[in-house]
Amino acid sequence: MRITKEAKEQNRIKILAVAKSLFSQKGYEHTTTRDISMACGMAKGTLFNYFKSKETLAMTMVADAMDTGRELYERRKSGEETFVEDLFLLVASELRALKPYRNYIGPVLESGMSVFSKTSPCEAGNKARNAHLNAVADILSAHGYESSNSSIVITLYWSLYLGILAHWSNDSSENQAETLTLVDFSMHMFTNTVAGNILSEHESICNEK
Repeated sequence: MRITKEAKEQNRIKILAVAKSLFSQKGYEHTTTRDISMACGMAKGTLFNYFKSKETLAMTMVADAMDTGRELYERRKSGEETFVEDLFLLVASELRALKPYRNYIGPVLESGMSVFSKTSPCEAGNKARNAHLNAVADILSAHGYESSNSSIVITLYWSLYLGILAHWSNDSSENQAETLTLVDFSMHMFTNTVAGNILSEHESICNEK
């Protein structure tokens, strides 16, 4: 019997909700796809029709939260922000949305967002990366700076962003205050680098060689 599009979406939502609950109760590392499928009342093979692996499932949850964070950013911004304030608001809004996943986001990002290749081994991770970087590109453009997702500017930003996530996932300070300080410092460093044309000078030197 063929399943309707609406039923498929309901099953997808149910799987994500059940997985989120199990990851919180048992821990990400100790939760298996069998645990998730049993809690959903479906065969393990059926689960794989929706998500290829536990890693893909978890990365989808994180990617959805990042989407929610960017929606929060769009609601919160006034349009009067400075370059650094705009980037800070984007990152801070995503971190707020990601908070329910903070305890296990480290291993999820390790498998879902490879730092050693331009594309992620996980489709959900690749989509999340591109969506975030597109938002950053829009901010750059809004403040008079052009770039593409393959530029040195974006590579520098992405390195800083992943470092922020890594620190945040292990930040034991109250309300992760240390991470907010890191975000502020990192975004100031990034905007000063871009505004100071340091990267343009570097690219010119490279082109001369």
